[in-house]
Amino acid sequence: MSLKRIKILYTIPNFKTAGSQNVLLSIVRGLDSEKFEVFIAVEKFPELIPNDISVSNQIHIQYIGKLLNDVKQFSRLLKTYQIDVCHSWDYKSNFVEVIGCRLRGVKYLYTKKNNAWSKRWFLKSILASHIAYDNPEMKSRFFSSSYLKTKISFIPHGVNLVKFSCEENKPKKTFNLCCIGNIVENKNQAQVIEALIELPDFVHLNLYGKEDGVYKTNLIQFIEKNHLQNRVSFNGFVENDNIPKVLSQQHLFVLASKQEGLPVSILEALACGVPVLSSNSGGGAAYILNEGRGGFIFNSTTDLVEKIKLLLNDKMLYQQLRQQGIENVKLRFSLTKEINAYKNLYLKLLSR
Repeated sequence: MSLKRIKILYTIPNFKTAGSQNVLLSIVRGLDSEKFEVFIAVEKFPELIPNDISVSNQIHIQYIGKLLNDVKQFSRLLKTYQIDVCHSWDYKSNFVEVIGCRLRGVKYLYTKKNNAWSKRWFLKSILASHIAYDNPEMKSRFFSSSYLKTKISFIPHGVNLVKFSCEENKPKKTFNLCCIGNIVENKNQAQVIEALIELPDFVHLNLYGKEDGVYKTNLIQFIEKNHLQNRVSFNGFVENDNIPKVLSQQHLFVLASKQEGLPVSILEALACGVPVLSSNSGGGAAYILNEGRGGFIFNSTTDLVEKIKLLLNDKMLYQQLRQQGIENVKLRFSLTKEINAYKNLYLKLLSR
């Protein structure tokens, strides 16, 4: 006789603008389908839910903005689909899901991804069955209270090591820096462009990501003012499946963000043998690099320039960082490790 599958409902605002969509899908696709049945609920763009999720397991939630009505709707949804665990990947602090789960007796877990915090986040956390977080600094920053510290788990993101692996296809005449991520003020690509002024002409910058129009206009004005047109290229959005090919043509990955959690983009670059230079944008990058290497943290534009020049001139150090980065991800940040951590957490929640 076959055992009843555990029904997991994943909630995420949408699959168009939500930054965690690829992380969530990697976990969903890695779960044992004989033990878990997956449902995905979105608030917007239900047509963008990937086709490998059965249509009968795709849910479109249409909230009206009134807490009581929305809670009742979500509670009915949980009953209809007989959900065992609700795992939220929402970035907001609203209470609809967590209250609906408590009314229905469903375990509620959320993954904390950003650095936002407030009384609402604290209350949501008290009501939750469990909290997963991906940045080690969040433990002391958010979850040190006696009410919360007993129901948290540090689960860093993982990388698909089959998809993201080291390939040699780097240009010989240029030294390519790259930034992969939305071209917006928080990602701070302006700092990397500024660094180019102090670097040799053969150092180029490749930018990939969805572009904020105003921010891009400001970048272009700076580029033209400093005669960098031939050294900076805007390459648009790149699908996740194509990122390994892009990384194979880069020499350094640069993340200059003002705020980040634990950046998956860094892990993907390291897995592909691309050393990383990153700002300390919330602690996650420092946790990745300082404890496993593969690159360096920089603290200013001048520091960024100096570290790029160091790697331009020291070939042995550059190769050492490449190898360290690959090993760092294999040992600490594999997708298999992340999936197993969540699987065991679901089972633990249901055994209580």
